[in-house]
Amino acid sequence: MATINRNGKTYDSVDVTAFIDGIPIEVTSLTYGNEQEHQLNWTLGSSQATSWSAGKRTPSATMGIMMHDIAPIEMAAKGSILDIKPFKLIVSFTNEFNAPVFDELTVKFQNEGREVTGEMGLKKEYTMFALSVKLNTKP
Repeated sequence: MATINRNGKTYDSVDVTAFIDGIPIEVTSLTYGNEQEHQLNWTLGSSQATSWSAGKRTPSATMGIMMHDIAPIEMAAKGSILDIKPFKLIVSFTNEFNAPVFDELTVKFQNEGREVTGEMGLKKEYTMFALSVKLNTKP
């Protein structure tokens, strides 16, 4: 994966801040983006594609959260985070020169559960139902 480099410093995971509807949340991982359908088009009499078309864009997102951070969200949702309506997730990155990058996602939880391993600090990677992923937005 390429890194974003501004003014000589690469943005690091320590530079990330995430907010759910304006409330800061600690996340262990975030993966998000957009994918667009593409297709080749052929015309009669040609064995080579003569043009291409672009189709719909589909956003996607996953978010890792520690159990001690998701438990209060589950309790506020009366037990099931699947019942939480879509919300804004703002992700900001800054570096030593305070050059900010803001990404805005509209998502909702698509799965729930626990990942219990032998590791210290229980966390789970949640698949998010992404309605929108906007990169490099202004706050």
